[in-house]
Order: sequence, then C-alpha cells, then structure tokens
Amino acid sequence: MVVRFTNQRQEILDYINSKPHHPTVDEVYTAVKIKLPRISKATVYQNLKVLAEKGYIKEVNIKGASRFEPILDEHHHIICRECGKIIDYESKALTEYSMTLAKNMKDMDIEFTNTNFYGKCKKCKKR
Repeated sequence: MVVRFTNQRQEILDYINSKPHHPTVDEVYTAVKIKLPRISKATVYQNLKVLAEKGYIKEVNIKGASRFEPILDEHHHIICRECGKIIDYESKALTEYSMTLAKNMKDMDIEFTNTNFYGKCKKCKKR
C-alpha cells in the first residue's frame, strides 16, 4: 500500500522530523493544531500509526506512552525516570552484542533490538 501524503500527514511528519525529543501524541496534536485548527487528536493518532507502520517514523513506548521519532537506524535510549527526557544513544557494539545473544533464542527469530537505560538526568539529579 502506498501512503498518500495528505496535508495533515505531511504536517505531522514535518513536526516529528523537526523535533529530536520524541514527542507524544498530545505534543504532536498541540503543535499541528496551530497550522491545521480543524484536525482532531484521533486523526493525528491514526496518522502517526500509519507513518510508523510504513517506516517513515519510529514509535517508541516509554512508560506506557507512545512517543515518536524520525531516527530509523537502530539505536538505544537513555531515559530520565523523573522528567521522562529521552536521549538517543548509538552503540554498534551494544547492538551487535544484543543480536549475538538473540541468536541463542530458540522460540523466535529476533529481527532487531533496542535497549533502554533508566536513571536521572543531570537537571533532575540537581533538584
């Protein structure tokens, strides 16, 4: 199925591509609504899902909430447990190690891996 790029879908994609901070559905909705006042949150959510399914963006589930990012390459995340800040962490060594371990899993063929590291960011640690 070819994805038709409607004005709504393009605005959503443009916003995700311009924000490195892994926005939530609510954040995307609030930003896109400025340019497209008649858009609904359900429409934003559906478009985010389609864009993720078709590989234009990535959906990351952090603490039970969907967040979206434009980086499609395999990478990991460092997540602050207090404020929820997410930092991308690229490590070929970690990815290769994880995939090596995954080869030993008999019940499933693992296609990719990502690791989340949890802690406190410098800002929250100072509080």
